[in-house]
This record gives sequence, structure tokens and C-alpha cells, in this order.
Amino acid sequence: MARQNYFEFIKSMRFDAKKEIDIVKKILQEDIYIKNHKTNLQEFFSDGYKKYYPVEKKGQHVTFEEKFTVIYQRFTSVDCLYTVFEFILDLYLEIRNKDKFAERYVTSKGLEEIDDYVGYIPENYDEREIWAEVKNHTSLMDQYEKLCERLEYSLDKTNHELITLDNGNRIIVEKNVYASEVSQIVSETSIEDAIKVLEYNHFLNKGNIQRKKEILLSLAGYLEPYLKKFDDPEKLPKELKGIYNELKIVLQTKGADTDKKGNQIPKKIAVFDNLSEMYNKGGLRHNNDKQYHLDMNDEELEQWYDNIYSSTLFVILSLEMGKNLSKLNELKKK
Repeated sequence: MARQNYFEFIKSMRFDAKKEIDIVKKILQEDIYIKNHKTNLQEFFSDGYKKYYPVEKKGQHVTFEEKFTVIYQRFTSVDCLYTVFEFILDLYLEIRNKDKFAERYVTSKGLEEIDDYVGYIPENYDEREIWAEVKNHTSLMDQYEKLCERLEYSLDKTNHELITLDNGNRIIVEKNVYASEVSQIVSETSIEDAIKVLEYNHFLNKGNIQRKKEILLSLAGYLEPYLKKFDDPEKLPKELKGIYNELKIVLQTKGADTDKKGNQIPKKIAVFDNLSEMYNKGGLRHNNDKQYHLDMNDEELEQWYDNIYSSTLFVILSLEMGKNLSKLNELKKK
């Protein structure tokens, strides 16, 4: 049986993205009442889109409904569902940041939890106005909470998660325990690269070979100083020597045992050397040598990049494991 990629696997699961999209539509269009006026969540977003959504984000789509329609026409299945959610979350954030009332809105349950709610008396006109708006819009926020619950359900069923990029944008990515761990490790050096570790798994990056290449190049830049040092184990600095000594026990090594003069020399860590080769001869870096990817079609090239990504995660985790084992040995000596 051929290996399925992650998105093909989702399609085979008991998760009906089309049904979820229909539920989202229903929640958006379901009647609610604000000040005895019948409205719905879609009208709230439509008005907010017109007033607050930045022109550069609107593009050629003048209305909320037009933007929505384009998403439905352009995407299918899980891609459509999560593009809709990302758009709504982004729009809602813009509204909350720019509307003096919306930033204070709470659900009916949230209203009950406000301290001294029963006996609260606003001190001035502005506070009275805001308080009245907060109380009047609990039904709206209850409806928005329903939308968030459907998002949580979908994320859980498809093993995805919502993350925040360094620019504040929120995107939905595949939940990958190894990627999450590597992201934390990389964050010690670069928050930007740490986010890219997770962004690689963004559902809309499926088929986006150029973006995947850009992310891999960024990760290669993070790893290169380490790989260069491990390329010559004999000259490793003290802080990496302990890591090397541990990794050569648990990982395969490669290379000659002795130099031309017969002197014993340390071998390279095979997976580190292999990853360098994958980057250098896989269409990513230093394209001045034989390239392995030239006869690949787009599908094969994307799979090749995905393999390099997985190998990159493994190498970063291996470095961390070597560091931990080295620390363990230090503790044993005490």
C-alpha cells in the first residue's frame, strides 16, 4: 500500500469537512436578537469587514460575502474549512482592535463572572454606554463562541492547532509533536525560525513548493554552523565534543578510521553528513555539484522537501539528545 500524505490521510478519516462548513454557515446565519432587533453573526462580520478590515487584506473583494464566496470557490474540503476559520479569526481580531465596544464584548457566561456585576453602577456616560453595549451583545458573543467550538472540534479531529506568528497573524497547522519540540529548541536562538518550523505544516503550504523551499533554507541557515563543526569532529570545540561523544554511541558514524599516516581519527555522524548532502544536492543550497532533484516532477520534489524537513527535525532533536546525554554523564560523575 502506498504511503498517504497527511492531507490524504485526513480525507480517509471520519471527518466530514463539508458538513463542518455547512455548520459554520448555519452558525453565521442563525438569528439572534440585539436590542430586540433580529440580526446574525454574518451581519456583524459584514459590517466589521466594511468598516475595519484593512484594504490590503481585502484585495479586490469589496464585501465580506464576496470574500467568503471566493474562498468557497477556490478551496475544497479541509483547505476550505480552515481558510474560512483563519479569515474569520483575522477579521474578528481587526474588529476588536478598532471598535471601542467590541473589545469589551463578553458571552452571557462571561457577563455573570464579571466582579460585582449585580450591583455595578457605571460612573460616567462613557462607561454607561460601554456597559449597555456589553450587555446587549452577549447573544452575539454566545454565537461567536459556537463558532470557536466548531473550530476546536475540527482541530481536534484533524490533529491541527492554531498558532500565532511573530507578526500577530494566526494560522492553522498540523499538530506535530516533533515540530513543536524543535520549535521550542530553535526559539532559544531565533523566534522567527522557530515559527517557520511550525509554519512548514500550514495546510495551505501543501503544494506550495516555493514556500517550503524558503522555510527549509531558513532552517538550513540555523543548522549550518553546527553541521560545519561536526564535519570535522577532531576540531570540535569543548561544548560540542561531549555531544559528539554521546551521539557517536547512539547514531551511526561514517568515514575512515585512520588518516593517511595511519593515525586514528574520529568518524563523522552519518545523519549530519547526509543532511548536508540533502541540502547541497537537493536543489536548496550550493547548486554547484551534481543535483539529485533535476528529473523530479512537482509532486516528487515536494515529497523530497518533506523528507528533508523530517530529517532536519531529527538532526535538531539529535543535537538536543546529545546535549542531554552529555549533561547526564556530568551528573553521574558528581
